[in-house]
Amino acid sequence: MRFTSNDVEIVRAGLSDLTTCERQILIYRFWEEQTIEEIAELLGMKWDEVNESIESALIYLKQFCIGQSDFSLNDFREAA
Repeated sequence: MRFTSNDVEIVRAGLSDLTTCERQILIYRFWEEQTIEEIAELLGMKWDEVNESIESALIYLKQFCIGQSDFSLNDFREAA
C-alpha cells in the first residue's frame, strides 16, 4: 500500500479537522510510539478517554479519506 502525494494532502486535511488534543494524542501514539498509559499521564487524562479519542479519531480519518473521490487507496474503501 503506497500513499500518493494527493493521498497525503487528503490525510492532512482530515487531520486538520480533528481537535488539537486528538491530533496530539495521535502524534504521541503513532509517531512517538507512546503507550496509552503514558499519553494519559502526559495529558492528565484517564486511560479510557485517551483510548476513546484514538478510536474516534481513526474512525473519522478513515471515513474522511474514503469519502474523497480522489483518494487512491482502494483497500481502505473496500474495508469501510
